[in-house]
Amino acid sequence: MSAIDWAIVAAYGIILISIGIAASRKQSTTDEYFRGSRQLPWWAIGLSLIATSFSAASLLGGPGQGYNNGLLYLQTQIGDLIGFGLVIAIFLPFFVGLNLTTAYEYLEKRFDSKTRSLGSLCFLLFVIARLGGLLYAASLAVSTVVGMPLSVAILLVGIVSIVYTVAGGIAAVVWTDVLQFGMIFVGLAAGVWAAASGVPGGLGELWNTAGEAGKLTVINLSWEPASIYSFPTAVFAYGVLAFAVAGTNQQSVQRYVSCANEADGRKAILLGWFSGLIGVAATLVLGALLFSFYTINAGLPADIAGDAILPHFIVNDVPAGASGLLVAAIFAAAMSSIDSALHALATCMTVDFYDRYSKAPRNESRSLRIAQSLIVVWGILGIAAAFYVAGTEADLLQFLIEFTTMFVAPLLGLFLMGVLFPRINANGAFYGTVITVAVLFVGVRTELYPFTALPGIWRSAVFAPAAVVLGYLISLAGSAPAERSTRGLTLWSKSTDSL
Repeated sequence: MSAIDWAIVAAYGIILISIGIAASRKQSTTDEYFRGSRQLPWWAIGLSLIATSFSAASLLGGPGQGYNNGLLYLQTQIGDLIGFGLVIAIFLPFFVGLNLTTAYEYLEKRFDSKTRSLGSLCFLLFVIARLGGLLYAASLAVSTVVGMPLSVAILLVGIVSIVYTVAGGIAAVVWTDVLQFGMIFVGLAAGVWAAASGVPGGLGELWNTAGEAGKLTVINLSWEPASIYSFPTAVFAYGVLAFAVAGTNQQSVQRYVSCANEADGRKAILLGWFSGLIGVAATLVLGALLFSFYTINAGLPADIAGDAILPHFIVNDVPAGASGLLVAAIFAAAMSSIDSALHALATCMTVDFYDRYSKAPRNESRSLRIAQSLIVVWGILGIAAAFYVAGTEADLLQFLIEFTTMFVAPLLGLFLMGVLFPRINANGAFYGTVITVAVLFVGVRTELYPFTALPGIWRSAVFAPAAVVLGYLISLAGSAPAERSTRGLTLWSKSTDSL
């Protein structure tokens, strides 16, 4: 990288930390720290919502997808729209209307404290397992592109993420996410410009070459249950998974509850989906154009992995200045997912465990210090986990996929039990979820049960309804919930007796 590239990256890092410091001046209560006092603009929350899920793996994997499979992955955005639409219709009124801080507070209101703790614990285990992988993947990308040692990249990405997240709370996370998402698009635009500048005929020639190779096809109607490039799988299986992640993941829910009202929450979610559509489309188009670039210009190694194509392009074929923008975009994608994970971990552990079970009198300043300390602790543990992953040859992607479905599918079932089925009581919800998690854990890790061997993308669509059925059957063996546990807490509060 040239001096101008390093200057761009350094300036970007300084701006991030400055936002955290500026936001810290307004953080004197836990409500400000966790929800921004519900005064953050809906459009910033919407952009933050998609930036949270747009990790370094997304920025590197998207061009790889576009290079190898064209625009077929864009079908999943229909599934995303279905998932977000279900969140708006089913969960959002409760998250915003009940004035919650975490999603799992709803579970105590609807069921009991042990069910709330179970839901929060499922989320914590999911994020803890994911945090080391996120940090490792981000640092590996930075290390590859910049040329610094992996250990230095892990420390750099981890420490910068910890500093501004601790300093500014959710306000810093949201505003830095807005900056980071904008930086991602600037970097992608720089990549398209560099590719178009490197061939005779420019962008038009790249586009025509991609079209002739079938890289611009968007829809594949064939029935292939294990393939994300099949329209039914991308829409239905991925749609349920998106519903589970967007509806039960505190990283997403924390954005909803930071909105001033339900209408702002709806607008934020829809903007998040639309921004995600544009972001995914941009990474796929860049990948398709890189296919054309390397079809016209020799130079890409034959055995290169998909997520290594963009780093190879940056290192070998991108001029000074554009390289710095692309590296800053990778930094942005990395930290937009890591800061959100750290803040959500601290929020759940403080609100759902410390504040809920501590016998000491409630103290705002003490809870705030505990939340900030937890961000530091989990940031350090995340750095340690990233070093551990770097020293092993484990299949990280497979591990993360397994943990995602292992906890998110039962969590979706748990929330559906609460919102849609007034007859399900606390014991049914708790034990139905515990049994589903146990079956998934044993089945996925040992392949003891043949039905757990179905394609991972379909597990949420199968096991969330299974958890609901199991919870309902267990509840039938006990008494119906008291009216105080259902009134205003289900979509059918007035028809409790019918279920």
